[in-house]
Amino acid sequence: MRNVSNAWKNYSIVSDLWEIYAEEEKEVREYVSALCGKEYTVILFGSRARGDNMIYSDWDLLVVGKERPGVPPGEIDLHYVKVESLEREIQEFNTTVIDAFYEGVLQCDNLSIFKRYRDMVLGRIHGLKKTREGWIRTPTQ
Repeated sequence: MRNVSNAWKNYSIVSDLWEIYAEEEKEVREYVSALCGKEYTVILFGSRARGDNMIYSDWDLLVVGKERPGVPPGEIDLHYVKVESLEREIQEFNTTVIDAFYEGVLQCDNLSIFKRYRDMVLGRIHGLKKTREGWIRTPTQ
């Protein structure tokens, strides 16, 4: 019989993954905190906002402001929209913007725009339903 080393018992891939996850989460929180110290509205959306994320899921952020923020850590999928373009993006049904205002979790609203544009999104999606495949029209009765 072959002698197999027990060295693998001292190595835990799960604990290493949790350590990486914790470091990524710290970097994301620091980046969001830095944005929230400036003139931005920041919304977390996607799987992390819904709570159905996996350990390897990215962090979807919608950032609204007057100028593009600095480059985020690699785990962040940053979506930037100029504040003056926001209404047009909603009217043109930019699904990133729609999804963020519909199901997102507000991180900060230094521009004081969230409620206004969330209400606009809610009006824009009237008669529609979000599915895994996207937005669909609901049957009329």
